[in-house]
Amino acid sequence: MKKIFTILFLSIALLILDNALIPFISIKGVYPSLLFLFAICYSIISGSKSSVIVGVLSGLLQDIYLINGIGINMLLNMLICLIAAQIGSTIFKDKSIIPVLTCFLLMFLKGLLMLIVLYILGQHIYLKVILFRSIYSIPFSFFMYRIVYKLCQRPFMVKNWRF
Repeated sequence: MKKIFTILFLSIALLILDNALIPFISIKGVYPSLLFLFAICYSIISGSKSSVIVGVLSGLLQDIYLINGIGINMLLNMLICLIAAQIGSTIFKDKSIIPVLTCFLLMFLKGLLMLIVLYILGQHIYLKVILFRSIYSIPFSFFMYRIVYKLCQRPFMVKNWRF
């Protein structure tokens, strides 16, 4: 239960940071999403079942601020987090280079998918913005992955096997 409250609290806190403080460190209007980085990093470490829950939760929270596309972030975050969980099941989790590259690629993939969906809905996002957002997320990914990795090593976050 403590694990659920921790993830919920962190998700809401990162949503508030995403919308209140992170825009102040934007470069030409581009800034990364800490909530989405948290979802990817947590999915790499935790596994498929937890990644679906975190993906849906983070997408739901991001959909609050998306005007003409309720459910788009929820679906895309869930799919991206599932991909992250599959990648996480094949890598060494104690090293941070591959997870950071994975965060970059998955953030770029989500941007492309969002570009396609919003284009169908008649809205436009520029590919240059998606690329800059993905590149700008790399330094944040290093810190986020280390923090999430240490968090997932805590005793209340580890799921023990029961036979």
